[in-house]
Formats: sequence, structure tokens, C-alpha cells
Amino acid sequence: MRFLSFFSTLLIVLCCSLASLGQEPQPAPRTPPTGESPAKRASIGLVLEGGGALGLAHVGVLRWFEEHHIPVDYVAGTSMGGLVGGLYATGMSGEEINSFLKNVNWNRSLRNELPYQARSFRRKEDKRDYPNDLEFGLKRGINFPSGFNSGQQVGLILDRIALPYSNVRTFDDLPTPFRCVATDLVSGKAVVFHDGPLSEALRATMSLPAIFSPVRRDDHVYVDGGIINNLPVDVARAMGADIVIAVHLEVPPLHPDEGLSVFSVLQRSVGVIISSNEYESMQKADVLVPVHTGKFSMIQYQAAQEIVQTGFAGAEERRRVLERFALNDADWKQYVEQRQARRRSLPIPSFVEVTGTERVIAQGIQRTLSDNIGKPIDFNRLDQDLTDITGLGRFSRAGFQLTRKDGKDGLLIRTDEKDYAPPTVNPLFVIDGSDYTDVRFSLGARLTFHDVGGFGSEVRNDFIIGSTYGAASEYYHPLNWFSHFFAAPRLFASSKPLDLYFNDNRVATFRQHDAGGGLDLGVAFNRFSELRFGYQTGHLSLTRSIGTPTLINNVSGRQGFSRLRYIIDHTDDATLPRQGYLLQSRLEFYDSNPSATDHFPLAELRAGIFHRILKTNSIFMIASGGSTMGYRNTGIPMFGLGGPQRLAAYGTNELLSNQYFLFQPGYIRRLKELAPLLGENVYLITNYEIGKAYGALNSTNSRLPNDFNAAVLVQSFIGPVVFGGSVGDRGHHRFYFQLGRYF
Repeated sequence: MRFLSFFSTLLIVLCCSLASLGQEPQPAPRTPPTGESPAKRASIGLVLEGGGALGLAHVGVLRWFEEHHIPVDYVAGTSMGGLVGGLYATGMSGEEINSFLKNVNWNRSLRNELPYQARSFRRKEDKRDYPNDLEFGLKRGINFPSGFNSGQQVGLILDRIALPYSNVRTFDDLPTPFRCVATDLVSGKAVVFHDGPLSEALRATMSLPAIFSPVRRDDHVYVDGGIINNLPVDVARAMGADIVIAVHLEVPPLHPDEGLSVFSVLQRSVGVIISSNEYESMQKADVLVPVHTGKFSMIQYQAAQEIVQTGFAGAEERRRVLERFALNDADWKQYVEQRQARRRSLPIPSFVEVTGTERVIAQGIQRTLSDNIGKPIDFNRLDQDLTDITGLGRFSRAGFQLTRKDGKDGLLIRTDEKDYAPPTVNPLFVIDGSDYTDVRFSLGARLTFHDVGGFGSEVRNDFIIGSTYGAASEYYHPLNWFSHFFAAPRLFASSKPLDLYFNDNRVATFRQHDAGGGLDLGVAFNRFSELRFGYQTGHLSLTRSIGTPTLINNVSGRQGFSRLRYIIDHTDDATLPRQGYLLQSRLEFYDSNPSATDHFPLAELRAGIFHRILKTNSIFMIASGGSTMGYRNTGIPMFGLGGPQRLAAYGTNELLSNQYFLFQPGYIRRLKELAPLLGENVYLITNYEIGKAYGALNSTNSRLPNDFNAAVLVQSFIGPVVFGGSVGDRGHHRFYFQLGRYF
């Protein structure tokens, strides 16, 4: 990314304006007369510079060139200029490029976002329990990812572009000869890609340092080429161009009184370095086409079409100079036909080959992708299949290209395992302001080891300290890699606060201590659902910290129960679903519980439906209920209502009972989409809650407690941040804030 200082920008614009007005291209171009071969004319090289979203203006420039019959014999670019140039080099017209890029979800591609639906069931659990975008590994000590974004989504876009040309000998064999520039961090020099996998070259030139993970090839590490050569005029000249036309993207200057952060100072400083190499390149160009993109930011992808039009207008401003290179109708037709004749069609793959991972995983992926054999390539299905593969949590990315073996064409699937893991660490930050007069903080982490004691097994360890503290560990072991059955023994110990309320006033706070273990046998049907049956035993105690023993006394003793649990999750997000459905159910039989006088059963069900009604709006209904089937002597009550998402106007667990129901219809509206590095979206959530706690300890509550609830939720990179308030019956009202999961 580049940012120009105020004085640097002013100097460049003045110099370039004078240069472009005074310069005449050398050697002088000429339009060949009718019947003369276009091969005898001066060859033209087009240079497209990097600039993030501003680079979409190059599409408008190309559209203007085609409308005015300006041929392009060579194209060179850096970063986004490399992407647009690469698209053009594969034979696409300016209009085809524009249509292709319209379908790209840029914000999803630029943020580290793996679709929730594509995650395996256990990775869905990770995302629900640890709802942030942070992850690091302990493969060689503490090791962080080499970029905020692995490049998976962008990589799939580039693979699609490059697929027909997977086996070209050099980039000179493309419909339009092409070069792109990257920076080699090992040598510290610019590298010009002229052969090799085209998709890899495009990934390298677009790998913004610290944003995208770099591209590693042999002993080289490649990042964005804009650091050294953002406007590669010299590259186009070296390709053989007689005339070099360079497109320069203007950026807004820095105002002296503008507020600066540490990050903006760093960005501006890097921008000054980049602008210096741009200035040298602009002096070397025969024709400079400045595009007035200064009113846009480099991440403003939502303004894509307006930026494209700005590029078209920039070329129009240089009409007088550019039209000197125009071909007549006959020669233009011949030029287009020759270019189209060099385009390649896609073969039908006869096999699938997988590289970059262990043989047993490769075989599993080959079986998964076998539906792509013997039929035309369906890019949407292939993208979904590869996204699902990354949803296993083992790979940073998975891509595709064509390969040829024994005279047959096939798909080569390239997988890149995470270079920083396993084990993986998912950190957790919790701020609980459900009672803003007593805000609680906790820090935690999930540490996951893979393939312990067998392929596909994993040890998942949870740690938390703060207002809540504890540790838990589960060993998940598939009974057979090719089956869905598993065994899962576990151990746990925790201590957390438990508040008791009477008439909306907190009257006591207890510490709830749990320690024990269990064993589950189950079946993971698919990445959406799981069934478990097992037994858990341990020691449970409630010890009063403050307050009077109005509702519950100190209790302590053994707790043991058998459990059948079934979960299905077809929602589209871990923290705030906007489409889909979920079902969480458990059936338990307690043979022991502190202060209980008998054995008793327990059943609980929670179901939710989320439906998108507009692009920015959704409605939902959540219903939940639980019962001990009429058994009352359970010791402590088994269910509690009250607190955010459980009758928010009431205090947390204000309504303790052995039987309840709760209905929560609501509405979600997206207010704003955040910049990719900051998070995802800002939402307004409103809902009505009505429930019943039968035989609640607080007998003065209304027959049907209910409230209206409204909250603003920010999906930040450290987790969902919630600010809300609720007004209920009988004078109940509450303001709350949280950092943590909402639904």
C-alpha cells in the first residue's frame, strides 16, 4: 500500500503534468494505412501500477483503449495493476474484466474470513467458543501467521484466472505477453515474473506485507512488488515495447493538521519510499495517463464501479495523445482476432491429484473432489470444495491448477499446511458487563494438538483466568479415520461466580466450583451435526462469597449423570447468524447431585431459525425450554433465566427453576461494513423476550416475565462487542455491555 505526503504528491503531479504536455513519444508512432500489417507498427506496452482498490481504475482505462482501438502488445503491472494486467493478458476484454470483478466479494477476500458453514464441526465449536480472528502456533516456539490473511479467497480468484494457462512455457505465450513484479525478501530485490504458475506470480505481486501471507518458492519469499517498483516502466521496455504508456493513480495528499496514529505514520513513511520509485518510472514513460483517484481510499472496494469510471475519464483526458496510436477498423479487427486465437479453452479433467499434505489426507481429498472428474469444470463447486478443505483447520490455503500425466489432463490440488502450527492457540478475551456496576474480566486460550495417538485425533485444552478460572482437556479420537465414530474422554476443573437476585436486586454472590471427568462415544455425521452419549462425574460445590443465604445455602457433593446430546448447526455465523437454523438438545439422567434426595431426569431443547429478508436485514425466532419432568428435589435448581440473551431486563439467573420456556423473536439490521482489517460488520439487534420459570425461587416475579431488548453489536477482530439495554415488566430494566459471543 502507498500513501504520498503532501509535498511529494504536489511535486509529482506538477512534474508529470509538465512532462506529459511537453513530451512526444519516441519513436514517433504512426497509424498504418489500410491493408498494412499491424506487425509493422510501433509496439505498445501498457504499465499498470499498484494501489489497492484504486487499481480498479485500470479496468476503465482498458475499456477506453478498446472503444478507441488502441492496441496493447505488452502489459506489465504490480499489485492490483498486476491483477488487472494478468486478466487482460489471458485474453479478457475490459468489459469482461469488469464483469468478472463485479462478482468478487472484496471485503470477504481481503479479511481473514473462512465461511462459518465451511468449517468442520469441531472448528465450528472453536469459533463459537473463541469468537475472534486471532490465532497463532507453537510449532517452533511462539509463531504468528506471516500475514493477517492467508490469501485463500484471493488465491481462488487467481487460480480461476490462470487455470487455462497452467502449462504455458512463458508468459509470452499468453494472448498478450505479460510481466508482474514482486519483492524478494531474501535478496531485497525486485523480481520480474516471466514464467511459472501464473496464479502464483499474481499472488506474489499482490501479497501486501503483513496483510497477506508471502509466497514461498524454493529459497525465496515474495511480497508485493510496489515496495521497489510500483510502476514497472522498465519492465515493459525490456519486453520489447517501442512505446510505453504508464497509468498513474493519484492519491490524496497528507494535510499538515491531519491526525496521525502509529499505523498511519508507518503507512505514510512507506508511501514516501514507494512514491520515489514511481517518480523515476514516470520520467521513463513515453506517455503518462494520470487518473484522478484522490477522492477514494485504497480499501474502498465498495466504490468499484465509480473507480472504474474514473479510470475511463482519465484516459479520455489524454485522448489527444492516445488517439495517435489508434488502429483503423480493419486492423483493429485483425488485432482482436489474433489475440482471441491465442486464448485457451479448458479441458475436461480425467483425474485429480493432491500435493502438499500427508498421503492419507490427499486420498481423502481426492475422493471428495472425484465429482469433478469427467465433466466440465464448475468453478463455483470447486471453490466451495476447496473452501471446505481449509475448513478442516489444517491448511492455510488450498488452490488448483491443471496438470498433465500420461497424455491426460487433470486437476492438481495444491494444499499449504499452516507453517506456524500445530499446535494452534486461539486466545479469548471476555468482558462481562451484564451488571455494569460489577464488570468482570477473563482471559483464556484454547490449545489444540493434532494427530496425537493416531491420524485425525486431537487434544483440545482450555485455560481461563480472571473472574472465571479453570482448565479443561478433551482427547478426541476417531475410532477409524474412514468412519464418523469417535471416543472423547475429558477432564475439567473450574470456578466461576454465581449471582442471586431478589426483586431485581443482587442479594448474594456464590463461587461455583466444578471438578471431574467424563467419557463420550459419538458420531460426527458431517460438518453440521454431532451426536454424543456418555457419562460424567465429579464434585460440585456452591460457596457464598457475599450476601445473605436468602435463596440458596452452601452445598457440596458428588454430581454424576448420563447424557445424550445432539447438536445441528446450519447457521452462517458463530456469533450473529443471519441465515439458517440450529438445534441444541440434551437428555440427562442424574444419579447424584448435591442436596438432591433422589435420582431425576433432565431434558432441554433450544432451537433457532434465522432468515434474511433483505441484503442488510434478517428476522429470527429462538425458542428454548427445559424440564426435570416434575422432579423437584434436585438440590439446586437446574435452569436459570435472566441476563443478556436470557431475559435481558432481569439480573443474570434471577429466575431459578426446574422448568422453563423462553421465546425470543427479533430483527437484525446491518448498519455498517467495517474495513477488512478491523472486523466485519456493525449490527442493530432488537427483540422481544417472553418466558416462564415455573416454581422460581423468586416467587414475587410476574406470571410471564418479558422485555424489549435492543443492542448494537460490532464484529471486531478481537470478538463481538455488544452494547445494549432492555426494559421489562415490573420495573425491570438494565444496561449491559459485553465482549464475547451474542447468540
